Amino acid sequence: MYSAQNYDNWQLNNEISGYSDLSYEQYQFTAGATYNFTDTFYTNVSGTYDIFDMGEEYVYDDEDGTAYYGYVGFGWNF
Repeated sequence: MYSAQNYDNWQLNNEISGYSDLSYEQYQFTAGATYNFTDTFYTNVSGTYDIFDMGEEYVYDDEDGTAYYGYVGFGWNF
């Protein structure tokens, strides 16, 4: 009979001898600004550029790539 109580314990975890050699790196660059129209009304703008770099192919093939996204917001202080 199988007992689930011994499935994940310190004895099993200490038997791990190695891990995958996959590597994944992400670089992110963000720039932004705020402009005050008045003392209470303002806007925020930001843009981000991401770079994804995989050392080796993984489950979904090569996942290298880039992404661009931005944000524009308006605010009111009261």
